[in-house]
Formats: sequence, C-alpha cells, structure tokens
Amino acid sequence: MLNLVLIKNVLIIAIASSIISTSLIQRLKEGTKSKKFMLLKSFIISMIIGITFSLTFSDINIIYSIWVGLISFIGADAIYKMFEDKIFSSLSDLEDIIYIERGKKK
Repeated sequence: MLNLVLIKNVLIIAIASSIISTSLIQRLKEGTKSKKFMLLKSFIISMIIGITFSLTFSDINIIYSIWVGLISFIGADAIYKMFEDKIFSSLSDLEDIIYIERGKKK
C-alpha cells in the first residue's frame, strides 16, 4: 500500500526546494554567456538544493531526500497539482472556514 502521507510530505518539501533551485538556476542562466551543459547544471543544482533543504528542514531520510531533489528538478508544483485531485484532498476543500469581519473604514 502506498504511504500517501509520505508522498505528500516529499512533494511539499520538493515544492519549497524547487522555488530556491529555480531562482538559482535563473541567476546562473542570466550570469553565463554559454548555455552549454545548462540542463546538467540545472539537474545538479536541483539535486544539491533538494537534498540539502530536505535534510536540514525535515525529518526524512537520505533516500527520500534524493527523491525531493529529483522531483524539484522535474517540477514539483506540476506534479503536486496532478496528484492533488486524485489522491490528496484539495486545499480548496477545507471544511472549517472561519470568516473574520474587518471593521468598517471611516
């Protein structure tokens, strides 16, 4: 049986590390004239950031951290959105929504 909680945690960590690695890759693309080996450089940056981020800020082991790096390279947000409606409950389906009224402006 699939451990859906673990998959969800890995995807959420990958989304966070993907934001960091994407900005670093963008800086690298802007700073270099040569686009040679850019895919390999992007893969290495995503793996390093994903593994380091997940080992530092979560309690998952090294194997799952490698998955975080790989998923952040592939595109973590797209993968999460693909799985969201199928095996995860959507964030828009929250049941206990609390409305806070603001004071009227004068």
